Amino acid sequence: MSDGRNGDDLSGLRAFELRVGCYAGHRNPERPEWVELAGERIDIESIESEWREEDRLAFKVLLRDGKRLLLYYVPNQDLWSGVLQV
Repeated sequence: MSDGRNGDDLSGLRAFELRVGCYAGHRNPERPEWVELAGERIDIESIESEWREEDRLAFKVLLRDGKRLLLYYVPNQDLWSGVLQV
């Protein structure tokens, strides 16, 4: 059984992959500013919380269109993923 950490199977690390635009300050990424969902760029209205997990950074964000999204960034893979909150 794969833990999702090898290059062959990343499914354990994400619900879906997406493009994210970030502000990069003294650490990269420092703050996500927009996401692209279904080909549409949506600005992030606010970051409600952020935390660090063992292998990734996590952000709970409110999008300008009112949706909430959990964003994850895996630095070793340079990979963004997200989970829409219901």
